[in-house]
Amino acid sequence: MKNSKQEGNKIYPFRPNGEFYFQRGIEAFRNQEMPEALRYLERAAFFEPDEPVIMCQLAICYTELGQFDKSNQILRRVLDEADDIHYCYYFMANNYAYMKDFKSALQHANKYLAVVAEGEYVEEAKDLIQLIMEEAPLASFGVSDISDMEKDFFAFKENVDELISEDKLAEANQFLVAKIETEPTFWQAYVELAGIRFKEERFPEGLAILEDLLDRDPGNLLALCELYLYAYYQAEWEQADKIFKEIRSVEPFMSFQREKLARICAMAGDYKRADQLFFKVNQLEIMDRYAYYYYRAETAYFLERMDEAEAFWEQFQQIDGESLAFPWDAPELLANDEFAVLAKLKSRDTAKHLLGVYLMTISDKQPALIMFNDYFDMTGWDFFAHLIFSEFEFLPDSLDAANCNGVVAILGRMEELGFPATVETTKLYVEAFDFMQLAIDRKYDLRTKNLDGLSAAMLYRHKFGTQKQIAELFGLSVATLRKFLQELDVVLSR
Repeated sequence: MKNSKQEGNKIYPFRPNGEFYFQRGIEAFRNQEMPEALRYLERAAFFEPDEPVIMCQLAICYTELGQFDKSNQILRRVLDEADDIHYCYYFMANNYAYMKDFKSALQHANKYLAVVAEGEYVEEAKDLIQLIMEEAPLASFGVSDISDMEKDFFAFKENVDELISEDKLAEANQFLVAKIETEPTFWQAYVELAGIRFKEERFPEGLAILEDLLDRDPGNLLALCELYLYAYYQAEWEQADKIFKEIRSVEPFMSFQREKLARICAMAGDYKRADQLFFKVNQLEIMDRYAYYYYRAETAYFLERMDEAEAFWEQFQQIDGESLAFPWDAPELLANDEFAVLAKLKSRDTAKHLLGVYLMTISDKQPALIMFNDYFDMTGWDFFAHLIFSEFEFLPDSLDAANCNGVVAILGRMEELGFPATVETTKLYVEAFDFMQLAIDRKYDLRTKNLDGLSAAMLYRHKFGTQKQIAELFGLSVATLRKFLQELDVVLSR
C-alpha cells in the first residue's frame, strides 16, 4: 500500500520546449507586447536554433524593436542553412530600407522577386522597390547600380515635375494617363494625376482617382493622406477623423512619408505623434520646408517647448519673407480657429459663409488656411465673398460694394475697440453680414452713415454694455446711439 501511494503521488515535471515558447512569443507579438515576445522567442530559439520559422519570427521581432542589423544577422544565418526560405530576402530588404541602405534594400528585394514568381510577399516587394525609387535620394545609389526600372522612375518624376512647374497641365495629364495605361500598378502616377485634377479644380475627378488607387492598392499611405487633407479642408470632420485613425499609427520608413504624416498629425492635434515623426525626418530630404517649419513650430508650442517653437517660427518667416504674427498666442480669436473658419466657409448660410471669408482674411493662420491648402475652392463664391477675400482691392462704385466695404469696416472698428470675433461675439458678426444684405435690399446706403454709430448700435443690440458705456467707447452721445439703434432695428426687421 505504501509503495502504491508513493507511486500515485509522483510528480511529473513540465518541461517546456521550443514550440511552447514559440507559441507564447507569437501570442505576445500579436498583442504588440514586443519585449515579452522577444523574451519568449529568444527562449524558443535557444531550444531549436535550427528551426527557420522560429528564427525568422525572432528576426521580425527585432525589426519591430528597431534592431534592424541584428534582424538581418539572423536572416543571413537562416539563408546560409536553408537557402529555400526565400522570404528572408524580402525581410532583409525591409530592414535595409529602414537603415537607409537603399542600394542593399533594392538588391535584396530584386533578389526575392528573381527567385520567387508568386510568393507571399511579391506585391509587397514590388511596392517597396517603387517606394524606394520614389523617395530615396538619387545620391543613395551608384550610377551603375540603378536598374532600367529605376531610371524609368526618375525620368518619370523629373518629367512630371517639369511639366507642372511650367504649367503644362494638359501635357502632364496626357503623360500620366498613358503611364497608367501601360503600367497600371505604378501607384505614384495616380497620386500625381489626382494632384493635377485638384489644381484644375476638378475635385470630384481627383477624388475618384484616389479612390480607384485605394481599390487597386488598399492602404496606400499617400492616397489616404491626400484624402485626409481634402476632408479636413472641406470641413468633413467625421471623414477626416476616420481616415486619421487609419493612418495615425503607420510607421513610414521614408522621410517624405514621415514629413507628410507628421503634418497631418499636427493638423489633427496629435502633437506627440507629430513630434515623433518630425524627429525622424531627414533634414536633407525635407520636401516642403515652408509647411515643415510651420507645423514644427505648432507642435513645439503645444508641447510647451516655447524656445523651440519660436526658433522654428523664425525659420518659417525667413522662408516666407514676411513678418507674421505668431499664430498660436491668441486661440480665443475665431479667426485663429481653423475648424471654425473652415466650417463657416462651407456653410450654406450666406452670412456665415461671408464671415468665414472675412475671418480668413484677418487670420494669423493664413499659411495653414490658404497657402498649404491644395483644395482651396472658390467655386460658387458670390460677388461679396470675392470682394472681401480681395480686401476690396478693386472696389466698384455701387451700393452693393460700398455696403459690403462698410460692414467690414464696422467689424474692424469693433475689433479695434476690444470686441474681436470670438465665440461670444459670433452672433454679432453673423448679424452684421445679414444687415449688409438687408441694407442693400432696402437701399440703406452706408456711404452716407456714421459707421461708428452703427457699430455702437450693433454692440448694444447684443448687450455688450449699457448705452452710456458703449456711447462713451465710440465718443458718441447716447442720443446718437439711440438714433442708429432705431435705424438698425428698421433695417433688420423682416
